Amino acid sequence: MIVIDLDPSIHLGPITLAWHGIFTAVGIFAGVTVSVKLVMQRVSEPDANAVAFWGVVGGILGARIFHVFDCWSGCTGIPGGYAAHPELIPQIWSGGIAVWGAAIGGVLGGLIVALRRRTVPIGFGADAAAPGLALGFAVGRIGDIINGEHHATACDAPIGICVGYTNPATLGQPGPVHLAVGYDMLWNALAVVWAIVLRGRGLPDGLIFWLWMAWYSVGRIALGFLRVGEPTYILNLREDQAIGVIVLAVALPMLVVLTVRGRAEVVAPA
Repeated sequence: MIVIDLDPSIHLGPITLAWHGIFTAVGIFAGVTVSVKLVMQRVSEPDANAVAFWGVVGGILGARIFHVFDCWSGCTGIPGGYAAHPELIPQIWSGGIAVWGAAIGGVLGGLIVALRRRTVPIGFGADAAAPGLALGFAVGRIGDIINGEHHATACDAPIGICVGYTNPATLGQPGPVHLAVGYDMLWNALAVVWAIVLRGRGLPDGLIFWLWMAWYSVGRIALGFLRVGEPTYILNLREDQAIGVIVLAVALPMLVVLTVRGRAEVVAPA
């Protein structure tokens, strides 16, 4: 078992900074930097920056809204949930975001600006966003690993990364439990690699984005079974798993449509 004895916050005199917030900020910066560089191959810098800015705004709002909804009646670290403590809803600096909310809100925010400006090819822009989103999520998970705030099942399988948290201020479990958020980090890191490798290979615009959506959905559905202590909904699935099922149901047909369309364009006479 790997022992994690880290304070979830940095204390600088009267100032307290949460590792979760620090790595969320670093993840946003890294993800935006990658996506802007990729999209600027066909989009002007002002338009790329505008899409990125409103994508970040939408991502932050979406992440908080989804988290508040998920923890409305109760969640780890929030007894009684936000229904009992509505004053905590705007306190995003204290932690509490939902990654699916960041993905959906970020995509919608960027899409709205892209449609308004009419100079950003939607499919191409989405493909550029995919590795940036995956990188941002991977980096952000480092803060989750330090905090131990996402509780996991006992690590009693023949394979897996087993951890235990010992710091007095930690939100983590004494263990041994699965490092579920660590698995999620690795899953996203792999997505960064293949999403970049697939660029420039003549794929239809938008295909990489929907591949990433399908990939991320499968990961959240599967790894969700290693998470405990959070509300469940239909078919005993947690919120992130239920959203993953819905997104996967949309992504698979989109992949088929884009693939068929791409093949038709290749064989079409000049």
